[in-house]
Amino acid sequence: MARCAWPRLAGVLLSVALLVLPGAASAAQVQPSPPSATWAVTLVRTTPYASLDDNAEALPDLPALTILQVERYLGEWAEVSNPRTHERMYVDSGALGPSDPPSRYLTMTPPPAYEEFALRGVVTDGASLAMYPSPSDEAVSRALDPNTWLRLTGAVQGEDGALWYRTDTDEYVSGDAVFVPERTEDFSGRWLDVDLTVPTHVTLYEGGEAVDSFLAIKGAGNRPTPTGVFTILRRVANETMNSDTIGIPRFGPGGYYLTNVLFTQYFTGDGASLHYNYWSSSFGYAGSHGCLGLTYQDSAFVWEWAHVGTPLIIHY
Repeated sequence: MARCAWPRLAGVLLSVALLVLPGAASAAQVQPSPPSATWAVTLVRTTPYASLDDNAEALPDLPALTILQVERYLGEWAEVSNPRTHERMYVDSGALGPSDPPSRYLTMTPPPAYEEFALRGVVTDGASLAMYPSPSDEAVSRALDPNTWLRLTGAVQGEDGALWYRTDTDEYVSGDAVFVPERTEDFSGRWLDVDLTVPTHVTLYEGGEAVDSFLAIKGAGNRPTPTGVFTILRRVANETMNSDTIGIPRFGPGGYYLTNVLFTQYFTGDGASLHYNYWSSSFGYAGSHGCLGLTYQDSAFVWEWAHVGTPLIIHY
């Protein structure tokens, strides 16, 4: 990689060994540039070091686009500090590019978690990952798409007084935008509970309150409805279902070719979905190839009520 053409202090003498690795020459062998308040951003994922000694400890990698404050240059290395953790470290200056001063939220001391845990949650609507638990646009790190799974490490009270979750990257996401299967009482959005015990029921929830419940046809034989936590991945208003696509010959035993299957909402990549089932009336019992078959009225209601990203917990 070509080095960034950042100015170096004239007259700095480098030993040949300093050109490759930290620790090849001690900091005392170079003349450091004066301290500065220059802001930089990592251009690529890079490894920082705790020192420039021969036995320099490698610290956890910094992702691309990490904002750092440059304290000084030491030859081909930059002494930097992380504005969030205030940790000092040394990085290859060739991995840095200039940056504007960061948002004030990056340098604010994050609130302590009032509860620590290690859980997974899924983004149910378009949401933002924030550098500080605040709804302000200035706090946003990046956008998150529905169906994005996050590792959560704790719950905090945000700047707006609401629930926010801290992630394993020390960023934050609004509790209203993330479904945590083990903490459904915290979730104010929409989700589905599917109980496969006969008679099979689908119950719609808004937070902790049941909105509606109805019977569904579940998978039979060697194609049961999968259990676990899922989210709606894609939706097709009017679908043609062909058993060839799941490895069952259309004209063979168990084959099918069904047109005008309405209100299909897929929750697995291999075809399990909620949909209108017009060819069977065994609602509450086994009789599908893994899908959840609904009446016209119920499938139409779920189509209007749910969306891509809506979670489902499927269990016995």
